[in-house]
Amino acid sequence: MHRGIAILPTQAGVALLALIGFAFAPPAQGRLLLVPITGNERAALHVALDGDARLLGAGPLRGSLVVAGSRDRFASAALDRGILILAAPSSWCGGPGDNE
Repeated sequence: MHRGIAILPTQAGVALLALIGFAFAPPAQGRLLLVPITGNERAALHVALDGDARLLGAGPLRGSLVVAGSRDRFASAALDRGILILAAPSSWCGGPGDNE
């Protein structure tokens, strides 16, 4: 019986991480948050411009950008340059409406 009790917090933790992952999974098109994780703050700007994304403003994290565009146009370049692509909900990143 003790073993079942120990598994419950682990399952709850996994479920919470899954919900967070789904909440910030980037949409195929719309508002996206580009977050440089390699320390190169200009990389996000280059990736956005090369992928024909429309710049909406600075993101909530240092060097991050909120853009509107198609994820597939710059996903490969973003990974190559160490840029994490996340959903950019207006509640965290400002602006009108999610995934406009």
